[in-house]
Amino acid sequence: MKRAFALILCLSVLPAFAQDGSLAQSASEVPLTPTPAPAMAHWDVSKVPWDDWFKDHATVKEKAEYVYFFWNAQDVKLNFEVKDKKKRLAEAALEMVRRMYPAGSQMDQLKVDIVYVLERDSYGAPKWDSIQQVAHLEFKRSKMPKAVKKPLVATSAVMKKVFEKFEVF
Repeated sequence: MKRAFALILCLSVLPAFAQDGSLAQSASEVPLTPTPAPAMAHWDVSKVPWDDWFKDHATVKEKAEYVYFFWNAQDVKLNFEVKDKKKRLAEAALEMVRRMYPAGSQMDQLKVDIVYVLERDSYGAPKWDSIQQVAHLEFKRSKMPKAVKKPLVATSAVMKKVFEKFEVF
């Protein structure tokens, strides 16, 4: 009985030690929401690190009738909490489609959701009831400006022409 108790105690304590023998950081000390990156000093669409912003934070799914884009912009939210928020969100959506549209897909209809994941569980997965919706956009790829080689500045004329649905929350 004493051996079984000692074995259980050892097995429960061993994972708490890191490889160097020091105690590992407990789960309660790990931040569940990352600290947002600082806002860009000057917004220039061609200088925004889009690939870094989308990497590990955006997903693309090809559905039966449309291609769906979902982006957690929590880490860069300070760049969208500004006066021209709608314009920046439009530029982000267009850049995401331009960079992440699935190769070989023939779908024309696109839907984009931009959200902030405010909390995560102890495993790092989003707490779905803590998701703050930022924007929902719907448009057709065929209506996107053909300037695919360079980032697009979303003027009000471009936004009226391209987006069928543009909701900012």
